[in-house]
Amino acid sequence: MRIALDCFCRPSSLLAGLLLIALLLLPLRPLSASGPQQGGTVDIADKECSFWLDFDADGEGDTGISTDPDSYARQETPVVGGCSFKLNTDAETTLIIISELADWSSEVEITREPGLPQRSTLHPGKSEIPGLQGGMRISVNHTGVTPRSGKSRALPDDFTHEVQIPRPFRLLEITVTAADGTKDRLEESVQSASSAYIDTHEHLSDRIRHDGDAAPDGPVDLAGELLEEGYPQIANRVLAMDVLPTNGGGANWWMWSTIGIIALIVVAGIIFGVFMRLQSRASSRASRQDEPVYSPGGPTM
Repeated sequence: MRIALDCFCRPSSLLAGLLLIALLLLPLRPLSASGPQQGGTVDIADKECSFWLDFDADGEGDTGISTDPDSYARQETPVVGGCSFKLNTDAETTLIIISELADWSSEVEITREPGLPQRSTLHPGKSEIPGLQGGMRISVNHTGVTPRSGKSRALPDDFTHEVQIPRPFRLLEITVTAADGTKDRLEESVQSASSAYIDTHEHLSDRIRHDGDAAPDGPVDLAGELLEEGYPQIANRVLAMDVLPTNGGGANWWMWSTIGIIALIVVAGIIFGVFMRLQSRASSRASRQDEPVYSPGGPTM
């Protein structure tokens, strides 16, 4: 009887051990199987982008826009151009377009061979196209108007004036994203600036290249500072000065007196504007105080 019981217990223990191992391994199998499914890829490949300023607004580009950090696009000017790319993905994705051009619009053409291209128009009120798949070639023809640059600078007595500071902005940002959050993005950005700022910046760059390795002189340094502060017209006048060479390292009184006069003119113009505004306010208050006061019984003296 004891021998029969031992024979029964050993297979039971072995079976229980096997069941325990199976239960321990069971939670790991679904996790390892689901791992590759969650790791989808989204890739924007073979990217090509180009943009132009359209000065006469005829739909044809006139001057190419460089997206280099030290380049500028003229403010409040129409833009034409766009990007094309191939979409590589193993999941269904959504295309999203963002732009800081004013009144922007994008004509999107989606091609997947074999088949006819599909076209959609996107704008600020409709900026997404869902249901995109891998192997598609996407072209985006983008138009809009460059934003106005500038910055308000504070003056005493709560007055402000606007200076010409370049404004960085996004020409076009395209994002392709999957449901699990996997995404890829391309972005083309540039800075808008006034015509005066761009012309003076080119003038200053030419002067620096002309001087070569020589140390920058006073007008070049001052012009650079004035341009950074947002005063391109004054900076250009400083660069245009016919500076006489210094003798023996002494101060060039003619140069510095001219620079001082220009600075005084600027300061005087600002002060005069503030003074006129204050006078206008004082006159307005005085006229209101001198107005006769009327009562139901007639005017009071």
